[in-house]
Amino acid sequence: MPREEAEFGLSFYNSNTCWIDLDKILAAFGLTREDILSSPLHDGVGEGNKIASAIRAMASKMPTYITLKEVKKRWGQGQEDVFPVTQFEKLWVDMTALPEVDSRFVVVPRLRGQQLKDQAQLDGWLRDGSAAYVESLCDWQ
Repeated sequence: MPREEAEFGLSFYNSNTCWIDLDKILAAFGLTREDILSSPLHDGVGEGNKIASAIRAMASKMPTYITLKEVKKRWGQGQEDVFPVTQFEKLWVDMTALPEVDSRFVVVPRLRGQQLKDQAQLDGWLRDGSAAYVESLCDWQ
């Protein structure tokens, strides 16, 4: 978001929360629970590792997002340079482009989906009713 405060005006919010069916996501990778549980931790990430190979195969199918950014380098005494930077990203949380992964979007109220990114946001979170909403979901003893 261009301005952090803009998200507080939204009726709904993209929380980017993922709920997965473990066996289905493993199947999309060509793996099973047994593959995960039987893989020794010292197996490494070499070509012979079934899990590493499955991740590489899935990574080759994942969409690549290209982000253009301007990065400032400050040299001191009021001097700075701006460098154009190209960033290539594979966002593992977004598998919506993969036909073998069943993805859905669910709209949630902002109170449910809001993410706090800084401790300084806690006061506002308490005042706007978000904390009370989350507290109402829990059974405290």
